[in-house]
Amino acid sequence: MVLEFHEKNPDRRKLKKISDSLKEGEVYICPTDTVYSIIADSHSKIGVERLYTIKKIPKNQPLSLLCNSIEMASSIVETMPNTVFKIMKKLTPGPYTFILKANKLLPKPSFLHQKEKQIGIRIPNQKILLDLIEIHDSPLTATSASVTDDFYIEMDDLEETYGKLVEGIIDGGIQSIELSTILDCISDPIQILREGKGIDQLQALIQS
Repeated sequence: MVLEFHEKNPDRRKLKKISDSLKEGEVYICPTDTVYSIIADSHSKIGVERLYTIKKIPKNQPLSLLCNSIEMASSIVETMPNTVFKIMKKLTPGPYTFILKANKLLPKPSFLHQKEKQIGIRIPNQKILLDLIEIHDSPLTATSASVTDDFYIEMDDLEETYGKLVEGIIDGGIQSIELSTILDCISDPIQILREGKGIDQLQALIQS
């Protein structure tokens, strides 16, 4: 089922219904500021297991946590170094994944099979998704809507592949095939693990 939303002013009542459904273990596909992502409630064991099954990936493969603010991200990390905070403040919301050490508030269902308690945190620049996370009042677990290296960027392809597997697909239009830039914020200094969307802005910030 394809779900339509106003890009700049999404219906919050509809987002609340999606939030409630996520808490019950349902899974959705949502646009981000990079590619489409499969999302689940980070605290829902049923939802996270469905996400792994749909993506057909092993349960020890790391997932990302989607937050709507640095404050929400800070609540689940062990420490937020000042250098990392300053970079996040300047770059978010945006197409970046920040690898950080998790604290005891880490959503256990999302990282049950991870040996290293590290998390990849994203604060995506996507109004529908940010509003959904705000209403949900908790991070969402996410992975890209893809098979191997093939990313689905059009509604027809997403519906054909995932239509019967997820509760709904939020239409965000045709997305570009650009992945997030990944930053290892545990290392000192911060290391770029993958150059993706927003790399030019990041490098300009580092050099300034």
